[in-house]
Amino acid sequence: MKLLKFSCIATTVLLLSSCGASISKLKQSVQPAIMEAVFAPEEQGLNIVKITDENSQDVFRPHVFRGGSMSRFARDPYAGTSDVRWSAGRYLAISPDGTELAYLSEVNDQPNVMIRKTTSTGASTQRTFRIVDDFTWGPDDKLYFSDRSNNYSEISTTNAHSGALMTQLTRQNKDINPALSLDGKKLFFTRIDKGGPAIWCYGLKDGTLTMCARGYNPTPINSTTFLCSRNSTNGHTEIWSIDYVKGVETVIISNKEKGFSSPSLSPDGKWILCQGTSNYNGEISNVDIYAVRNDGTEIIQLTYHPGHDLCPTWSNDGKYVYFLSNRANLKDKWNVWKMQFILE
Repeated sequence: MKLLKFSCIATTVLLLSSCGASISKLKQSVQPAIMEAVFAPEEQGLNIVKITDENSQDVFRPHVFRGGSMSRFARDPYAGTSDVRWSAGRYLAISPDGTELAYLSEVNDQPNVMIRKTTSTGASTQRTFRIVDDFTWGPDDKLYFSDRSNNYSEISTTNAHSGALMTQLTRQNKDINPALSLDGKKLFFTRIDKGGPAIWCYGLKDGTLTMCARGYNPTPINSTTFLCSRNSTNGHTEIWSIDYVKGVETVIISNKEKGFSSPSLSPDGKWILCQGTSNYNGEISNVDIYAVRNDGTEIIQLTYHPGHDLCPTWSNDGKYVYFLSNRANLKDKWNVWKMQFILE
C-alpha cells in the first residue's frame, strides 16, 4: 500500500474572548474499469469491503461540487478548496457497543437514519421519520440529528432502537453537526447565521446555550475541548483543536494546497481521521481519507480511488475505518465501506 506522508505545523493562539449543490462527476478520461474497481493499486493491504448494496439500499449522496464564489467561502459550512468542495455533515456513525452502524438513506426522497449490523449482511431499520441533514450516535445510545422538516434545521434526539418519540432541543435556527460530549452532559453543534458557522454548546440538564468558537464539525475530546473544521480566508479548510473555556485554539492541520474537514479522534487518542482534497493522476480533484497524528505532525493519505471517499468513522477498537464512497460503480451510487487501519 502506498502511503503519502507530509507534515503540518501546529500553532497555538490564545483568545481573549469567544469568538448545495450538485454531485460532481469525474472527467471522462477516467477509464470505466478503474471506476468500477473496488480499490486502487495504492490501497493494497487495506482489505476494503462493501457493507451496503446500492441495488437494495439508496445511501445518501454527500454533496461534492466545484467552483463557487470565494468571497464568502470563510462563512460557508462547506469544506475543501477552490478546486473541489464538499458538505461536511455527519452521515455515518457506529453504535456505542460497536455492533451496529447508522447511515442516512433517501427514503421516499427524504434522508433519514437507517441502522443495521456492522457486518456486510442483514437488513436495515429506519429510525427517524423526518428530513435529516446529519446526525450522530451518542454514548448514551441516542441518536442526535438535525431536522429540516419545518423550514429550519433544528437539533432533535430519539431512541436509537425503539419508538418514534423525538425530543426537540433547539428551535427556529439553522443548527447542524450535533455531537454529544463524552460525559453525556453537553451537546455541541454548529449554528449558521449571517456571520457564518459557529460552534455552540447546549446543556442537556438545564438547557443553557453557550457560543464557543467559530467553525463547524465539532468533535468532542472532553467537556471543554473539541476538534472542528474552519474555512480560512484563502479558501482552504483547516482542522483546529478548541478549548473554549481556557480560550486556547490550536491549528492541527493547515495546508496551502489542500483542504481538510470532518475530524474523528481514534479510540486511543493517537490519530485523527479526516477527509481532504486529493487528485487522481495529478489532474482530477476529488476527496479522499487521511489519517493525521493528534499533534498534526504527520498526515498519511489512506485512500486513492478516483471516486470520492468521505465521512470516515472509527470502529470501537480502532482497527477499522467505516466510510462512504461512490467507488466501484458508474452510476454515482454511494455505499458504506470498511477498511483496515494498519498504522501504528
